[in-house]
Amino acid sequence: MRTPISTEQSWNGRHLTITCATSNKRDTQIHDAMAKKAFRIWESRGFALGHQLEDWRRAESETLRPLTCGFLVLDDKIELNTDPALFDEGEIAVWVEPLRLTIRGKKRVDEPGDTLVRGGSGLNGDLIFRSLDLPFEIDPFRATARFKGRALEIDLPKAGAVRKVASEKKAA
Repeated sequence: MRTPISTEQSWNGRHLTITCATSNKRDTQIHDAMAKKAFRIWESRGFALGHQLEDWRRAESETLRPLTCGFLVLDDKIELNTDPALFDEGEIAVWVEPLRLTIRGKKRVDEPGDTLVRGGSGLNGDLIFRSLDLPFEIDPFRATARFKGRALEIDLPKAGAVRKVASEKKAA
């Protein structure tokens, strides 16, 4: 079950949602997106038989890739930055699991060469997924994400980490 955490951020027609996700839901959506893409690749071949594995692998490589990002591991969290511009306008979903981060959105297509007609299988509106396995367990319910300029910043607090609250002692 996915639990929404926040849906308030937007940038250049892209709006951000961040949710706690289950691996099962994530895997199902990725598999469905790859199956649709593999079908369109097969369709672009004129439904020629004998290339099913090749079509599936191509769909997989275009749909699911590692997340390209910079991140900093601190004592109590991971601070992560990535470029949201590879996603088209619309929803960018950040799925947070204890040991994995996945970002889902529509593929941005700028070039005519990114279409089926010229050999690629990228179609405007194709869902793409970028995933990162995390180096330690984080608390998905305390994760935050926001646009900062052209960057998407994500904070992933370590599981069990407690924020230190500064307290002042008053002199009597």
